[in-house]
Amino acid sequence: MKVQQKIIGAVAACAAHFLLGAAANAALSEAELSQLGTTLTPWGAEIAGTPDGSYPAYTGGIKPPPGFDQKSGMWPDPYPDDKPLFSIDATNMEQYKDRLMEAQMELMRRYPTFRMDIYPTRRSAWIPERIANNSLANARNPECKTSANGVGVYGCWGGTPFPIPKNGYEAMWNHLLFYTTPGEFNSSAFLVNANGATTMLLQTETIGDYPYFNPKQKPYEGAGIYYLRPLSTTIQPTREAGTQTLLWYALRYDIDDQRAWSYQAGQRRVRLAPEFAYDTPVAQMGGVMFFDEINLFAGRMDRFDFKLTGKKFMYMPYNNYRMHLLRGEPSQLLGPNHFQPDKMRYELRRVWEVEATPVPGARHMAKKKRFYLDEDTWLALAYEGWDHSDKLFRLLLSNGLPDYANGGVIVGSSAQVYDFSKGQYAGVQLMLAKGGYARYGMDFLSDAEMAPARMGSRGIR
Repeated sequence: MKVQQKIIGAVAACAAHFLLGAAANAALSEAELSQLGTTLTPWGAEIAGTPDGSYPAYTGGIKPPPGFDQKSGMWPDPYPDDKPLFSIDATNMEQYKDRLMEAQMELMRRYPTFRMDIYPTRRSAWIPERIANNSLANARNPECKTSANGVGVYGCWGGTPFPIPKNGYEAMWNHLLFYTTPGEFNSSAFLVNANGATTMLLQTETIGDYPYFNPKQKPYEGAGIYYLRPLSTTIQPTREAGTQTLLWYALRYDIDDQRAWSYQAGQRRVRLAPEFAYDTPVAQMGGVMFFDEINLFAGRMDRFDFKLTGKKFMYMPYNNYRMHLLRGEPSQLLGPNHFQPDKMRYELRRVWEVEATPVPGARHMAKKKRFYLDEDTWLALAYEGWDHSDKLFRLLLSNGLPDYANGGVIVGSSAQVYDFSKGQYAGVQLMLAKGGYARYGMDFLSDAEMAPARMGSRGIR
């Protein structure tokens, strides 16, 4: 209790600094603003747990475990002694259906071997003071808002834009702008087809830069027009080595486009790739996922109507450090029809639910999408999609985990991708292959480093 009071007191003092004498945000009342730093964290998570203790109070997250070496790119499990409380599978899923996604239950129906081991809930995530302060500033700033159609964001900078979201667009912007630090990682993707055969799709080296969180960047100018700039270089398979993809994700999607470039090592030229968006399959991932499924959702929101349906408790993947320590033989993680159950950790999480349906006249493979956003990080933990025959065709489960060294999230886009229509699945952005690592907390990258003109000189072929 003393620890919790200390956390609440610290964020309350931080909130008071911004709220004294301030006019209320046009979207938030003074009563709502007063919750930030008292009953809510500055970025909007409820501090209190449940009376029965099944969901703990937020006490400030965790720090690195002893012996952690950030330069190694390896992330030891800070909870090595935790054991499952119980398991859910096809035999007892009806007992827990109120806290399960429809797609999770579909996996259990299809594959009796699919099981969810439920561990104690650990609210391990934390946000640096600078980002917490910026989140509070965004909340009280009436100019921090979306465009009229929700697809662009204005006046927000350096923190959660909408700690108390009023609609689905604001909640999804919180996801798009979840906090993480610049990083580099060596990751791999594998496809497991319907007969259980496993194929490595690719191994890449990726650097990610986040102008939105750069304190030296001028908001909405130059690189500040974009919130994220990832550059991926293929190192396997050999025939594709040196192929690169550079994406710039915009803040004001109502007036600015996402920018995308591709470099083919064999052709030795950089070309614009405007097709790298929406439901275009990611070719380098074997076509198992769309470009707007990166990080479970990425890109423009103009083809869907996003509705915020509220908060609920759900069993979601979380704190999967142990999974990311695996290296070598793919079968230790990838089973015939799903990830190996004993390598995955699920917890009871309080999540925001957002449902998306296409706007009139919009074309997309999905007729309906449902997202589940973690209250402590705003990262989308899961997404399920229905096709135009009203059949479940997609399930994505995030394998992202809190960054206990720098705050925020690491490996945000690591995911399980289930294609129900083809009976296959993929593991993407894994550190499973030899040489895999994830290093975060790097310096922000220069515009020259992230320029398309630089792609040719980076080729490794």
